[in-house]
Amino acid sequence: MVKESYRAQWDRSRAYLETGDLGLALQELRDALTLAPDDAVLWEEIFNLSLIGGLPQNALAAALRLRQLAPENPNFIGLHAMAALLAGKLTEAVPLFEEVLQREPESVEARRQLARALDIAGQRTRVRTLLEEAVARAPTETGAANDLAVHYLDHVPTEGPALAARVLAPVLEAHPADPTTHFNLALALRVSDPAQARHHAERVLQGDDKALRAQAQQLLTLLPA
Repeated sequence: MVKESYRAQWDRSRAYLETGDLGLALQELRDALTLAPDDAVLWEEIFNLSLIGGLPQNALAAALRLRQLAPENPNFIGLHAMAALLAGKLTEAVPLFEEVLQREPESVEARRQLARALDIAGQRTRVRTLLEEAVARAPTETGAANDLAVHYLDHVPTEGPALAARVLAPVLEAHPADPTTHFNLALALRVSDPAQARHHAERVLQGDDKALRAQAQQLLTLLPA
């Protein structure tokens, strides 16, 4: 909740953010902190803007301050873990993601984030298990299923494409326009069913993600017409 004591600075920060001036937006938040130095809402907004601006060290400092304000808050532990990961501090990030999962043992997102950190760290023995557990809890959500499909495609050489297609089928049924799901299905089917792979790649071209559209266009050049 935004407090009236720093409402003016908050509103100016939002206005600067809308015009793309991230530096001034952050400065307004820092000015607001002089009025409310222990306000978690301000520190969390600084964390978010720091991530948008590609400032992982600033985000990490904000996350550490949030941890001081509420050491047991699992959301703040997660922010600390995310900032540490983006700052390249893998040895710090992985135990923090582990702690989040211990505190929220049914969380799909906690499994996804821990799997991501372990994958980046090259500790892949648990990645598949974590992602399969996440998909079992949310079989039609796009995030975990696509993470698992990519893992299958990258790290399960023989069965990977079939496993990826199988896990993505219910996601596509629930989200028939999702471009990421279409793209990963195109990758999964490129050998076993090139015609369907082409269909899914062409569906990606209808989306708004420029980077994904470029990848789909490149994939289409490799598929038979």
